[in-house]
Amino acid sequence: MTLEQIQITFVGMEPTEAIKKYVLEKIGKYERLWRESTRLEVYFKEFINSKGVKNDFRVDINVVLPKSNVRVEVTGENMYANIDEASDTLARRLKRYAEKNTYWEGVKPWKVLEADANLKSVEIDETEDDYSDYIPTIAVRKKIEDIGPLEEGEAIERMELLGYDQFLFRSKSTGKISMIYKREQGGYGLIEPADSEV
Repeated sequence: MTLEQIQITFVGMEPTEAIKKYVLEKIGKYERLWRESTRLEVYFKEFINSKGVKNDFRVDINVVLPKSNVRVEVTGENMYANIDEASDTLARRLKRYAEKNTYWEGVKPWKVLEADANLKSVEIDETEDDYSDYIPTIAVRKKIEDIGPLEEGEAIERMELLGYDQFLFRSKSTGKISMIYKREQGGYGLIEPADSEV
């Protein structure tokens, strides 16, 4: 893929050559990292509040690689600062992807540790409250991806490259849908469905 093949899209704002040139210059510095990608898309979006005042700009960069996708999203008031931050974050994630493919593949298997049996018990306050006022509204966003079975380590890598805090996948070892997530204390957690008969 070359610089000329990068797709740049402006949503809710006028396209400018200055911004196009700037983003191509920033992303072009890391061409060796995304050269093997099949598609690279950059989206710019301007948010305007109800009074017509321009608030924030968002930059989304999506890179489709042979074995994974890398996604970066930055929102802020200054478009050029957003482009700088997004390109730096993209470079870090692409370097991690390249390093994983070069050094980690088949060398260091990931380990998922079992939870300790002696977890602290938590007392639950069972007061009767009316929670009907607190029912959240559900924003519907449906995303369907065809992903083959993954090992836990592969799921962690895909989650990190996409910049997510959690990731659903089909486990290669069990064949079940599982979820990997980042823990606040550090590390990762794995949620798998129990083997129960209904």
